[in-house]
Amino acid sequence: MNRNIMRKVLLLFVALTTVTMVSAQHFKVVKTQRFAGGTEMFHPVFTPDGKSLLVTGEGYDGLSLFDLTTKSLTKLTSIPGAGYKVAVSADSKTAVCHEIHADEQKVSLFSVDLATKATSKLADRVSHINNVNLVENRVQFAPEGKAMEVKPFAARKIQMKNLSASARNRINVYVTEEDLKVVVYNNGRRTVVDPLSTADNDVNYCWTSLSPNRQRILFVGHDDAYTCNLDGSGLVHLGKIHAPVWCGDEYVVGMQDKDDGYIFTKSDIVVVPSRGGQIQQLTPNSAEIKMFPAVSPDGKQIAYHTLEGKIYMLTIEKQ
Repeated sequence: MNRNIMRKVLLLFVALTTVTMVSAQHFKVVKTQRFAGGTEMFHPVFTPDGKSLLVTGEGYDGLSLFDLTTKSLTKLTSIPGAGYKVAVSADSKTAVCHEIHADEQKVSLFSVDLATKATSKLADRVSHINNVNLVENRVQFAPEGKAMEVKPFAARKIQMKNLSASARNRINVYVTEEDLKVVVYNNGRRTVVDPLSTADNDVNYCWTSLSPNRQRILFVGHDDAYTCNLDGSGLVHLGKIHAPVWCGDEYVVGMQDKDDGYIFTKSDIVVVPSRGGQIQQLTPNSAEIKMFPAVSPDGKQIAYHTLEGKIYMLTIEKQ
C-alpha cells in the first residue's frame, strides 16, 4: 500500500471514529456537586418532588433524608435493610422500606413518615420481597410463592403524578424478581418473564425495574443490562452495565465497574439509549469509585455515591 492510499485509509478511520464519538455524546454534564451530610451516605434515591435524597448505610441499614435545598441530613430510622429498594409515595411524604431478617431469611415492610419519622409495620416476616409498587395510598407486594398482597400505607389520598393517560391505564403493572426470575404483575395476573434462558443455560436476573411509561422492563442478566417488553419480546442488549436505572423512557443510567475478584478497582457512571446504542461515560476518569446512580424525576440530575460514602450529583443537558 502506497503512502497516499495509507493516508486516505487513516483519514477515513479518524473520520469514522470522530462520528462515533460525537454520536455517543447523548448528554452534556453542566454541573457537578458534592454533598456532605456530616457522615457517610450511600445508595441515594430521589423523592418524587426532586427536593430530597433518601440515603442509607453501606449495607442498606437505616434511612436518612438529605434536603437538597438546606443541605441538612435527618435520620429517619435505624431499621436494618431500610435502604434496600426503598419506595417513596407520589406526594413525597412517605417511604415504604424493608426490614431484613437475615437469620430467618424473612422480610418485613414498614412505612416511614418523612416529616414525623413515625413508622408503621405493613407486613411481618414474610418470604423474600424485592420491589414494591406504590399506587395512591396502597402498597402492592408479592411474597415469594404467594399471591400478591395490597395494603394501605397512608390514610390520606395520594395522587399519582407525571403519568401519561396510557400509563395511568397500566397503573397496576409492576415488576419484581422471584427466585431470581423477572415476574410481571398486571392487574393481579402473574407472569414469569425469562427472555435469556435456554434449554442448556438457566439465567438469573437482578436489578429489575419498570419504565416510567410502564411499557418496558429493565434488568441485568448474564452480567449485562437489557430492556424488553412486558411479555419478554423486543429484547435489547445495552452492554456491560450494572445497577441500571431509567432516565426517562428513552435512556438508562448505570455503572461500568471493574474488580480484582474481591474489591472494586474502577467504576464510572454511564448512560445508554434504552433501545440500544453507544454508551457514554458521564463521570471523569479519576481514582474515585462511582457507584449506584439514581435519576431525578425530571431526568436532569443523577446522584451517586463513592466507596468512601461521598454523594455527588450531576446536572445534565440533552445534546
